[in-house]
Amino acid sequence: MKRSRSRTVVVALLAAAVLAGTAAGPIAASADDGTAPDSAVVAERWKDARCGGASRTPVRDREPITASVPPTAPFTVGRMSANQWRRPASSDPTWQMRFYSLEWMKPLAKRAFDDRQRVALAQLVSQVESFYRLNPDVGSSRLGWDEGTSLRRLSTLSCLYVLTGDPRLEKRMSAETAVLFGPRYYGPPRHPVHNHGLMANLNIKIAGEVVGRSDWVNRAGARMRAESGMAFTRAGTSKEQSAWYHVVNMTMWKDAAQRMLAVDPTDAAAHQLMAKMGQAEGVARWLTEPDGDLVQIGDTGRGPGVKPAGTETAKAFRDDEAGLLVGRWSWRDPATTYYTVRYGPGRFAHGHPDKGAVTWSTAGTRVLVGPGYYSYDWKDPFASYARLPHSHNIAWPTRGRYEAGRTATLRGAGSSAGMHSWNVTDRVHGIAHTRHLRVDDPARTLVVTDTYPARTALRQSWHLDPAWKLVTARGRTLTLTHPDGRTLRITTTGTIVSRVRGATRPVAGWNYPAPGSRVPGWEITLGGSRAMTTTFVVR
Repeated sequence: MKRSRSRTVVVALLAAAVLAGTAAGPIAASADDGTAPDSAVVAERWKDARCGGASRTPVRDREPITASVPPTAPFTVGRMSANQWRRPASSDPTWQMRFYSLEWMKPLAKRAFDDRQRVALAQLVSQVESFYRLNPDVGSSRLGWDEGTSLRRLSTLSCLYVLTGDPRLEKRMSAETAVLFGPRYYGPPRHPVHNHGLMANLNIKIAGEVVGRSDWVNRAGARMRAESGMAFTRAGTSKEQSAWYHVVNMTMWKDAAQRMLAVDPTDAAAHQLMAKMGQAEGVARWLTEPDGDLVQIGDTGRGPGVKPAGTETAKAFRDDEAGLLVGRWSWRDPATTYYTVRYGPGRFAHGHPDKGAVTWSTAGTRVLVGPGYYSYDWKDPFASYARLPHSHNIAWPTRGRYEAGRTATLRGAGSSAGMHSWNVTDRVHGIAHTRHLRVDDPARTLVVTDTYPARTALRQSWHLDPAWKLVTARGRTLTLTHPDGRTLRITTTGTIVSRVRGATRPVAGWNYPAPGSRVPGWEITLGGSRAMTTTFVVR
């Protein structure tokens, strides 16, 4: 471990001055001896540690500091009991992660620093100490001591240290790095490479830079180098089976490479990683629909995607390692046909049970969509709905049983200037199944045929973009209209089993444009025996 003893002493003295409420210390604009960082230096370190912005609400000395983690009731800093930590106000894992990570302290601390509210800043540090005293780590992933919360709490501690230099925070940072260097780490050798592992290493590296712990920096850097080649496929697709998490991983790994190059511009591993991120950015463009938003594959809302580079000419992207097929006929015309097909390895990370699932847009409108992401609170039926096979555009045998680890295989069936055809084969529900897809751009038509062995009863699930309005359902045909004046006609060789929109008992017919947000959309279930063909035409 390499660190400056004089620097440590100076930081400790400055922290003591800050907590005592004197004019010296990091809060001061400058110091006569030149050791105290001025506000500009702190601001730069705060930015480099990715700490975020300041609270819009003032944080004042000797006044109660109110914090909030919506949607639960606000709480008062410094008055939090052991019961609040041991019996959290919400069972939602995402809420608990935000609560236990103490991330809500960052904007409060920055506002207190900016406004020179020394007592308030000291109160926040004291609340940190209270957390560790009232809710100590017992060695398991409970009550905020899982790896995902620990890595975020480490970031909070780094940010507070930037503002205060309080030596007590370094002790707590050591406790968090012990978690992230231990068996709870989400990465090799116990787990596949995952974005949590990368976030842990980035936050450890930042923490090490903040307090001068080169051993943390080097160890985290070594893990990033070892894992950098395992997060993406050879074609550049994230292995986490989600359009949004593809962008998340691409962004974070690019940040990691840039930080590595800042230390050593000749770092070969960092240059290789940057080249891989160039591939990943190309995949992100494929995962962006003609309307500019990401396609809803896996845990993905309707957020902005990545704009075309302007040089693309290919009409299809296929990555068998990721199980991703994307097709489109134009990169400039927003009315072009766009589609995706999911196949490949079993469900992993932020993927859904969507083998054989298709999304489809044409004539400037989304037609068939995935459910998106609601939350990770599996007690919530709306969250669980997105992880059901029939919440995707798939087929299944009525007596089959879904097996998450099963794979699916894609085979090309032919193509022409305006038409693509594909076959997907699988045993995802324990019975041999073939799905044939024909996508016709000029005719704005999608034809899907699902085939099972003789005497197998089957169902198809189709999920329409929420903008579509059902007009008629007669015989084997459904007709829908879109606010832009388009008409969609769905014709099947099977029968219409059900049509549901915005149901709650059970949950069915929903789309999730953002976490915690739901919009009703038509869910159409069709039924048949052995083989069934359904045709979608937009006019």
